[in-house]
Amino acid sequence: MSIEYTGINKETVAGEINNFLKSCTEDTIFKMVINSKRGSINIKIKHARKNRIKKLFGKLRRKKSDT
Repeated sequence: MSIEYTGINKETVAGEINNFLKSCTEDTIFKMVINSKRGSINIKIKHARKNRIKKLFGKLRRKKSDT
């Protein structure tokens, strides 16, 4: 989901980011990209649990292919 705001002030941005962070759990891992040339900030949620499971399956696949 993407929401675009144009012509807003600093307080509105701070409030929206604060609401976004409050809606996430404490163990949530984020990826944040700041582009100073364009004046943009991107914040994405990375699902740590899913990544751990994918890494486990990747290790199991490698072990099966070796034998």
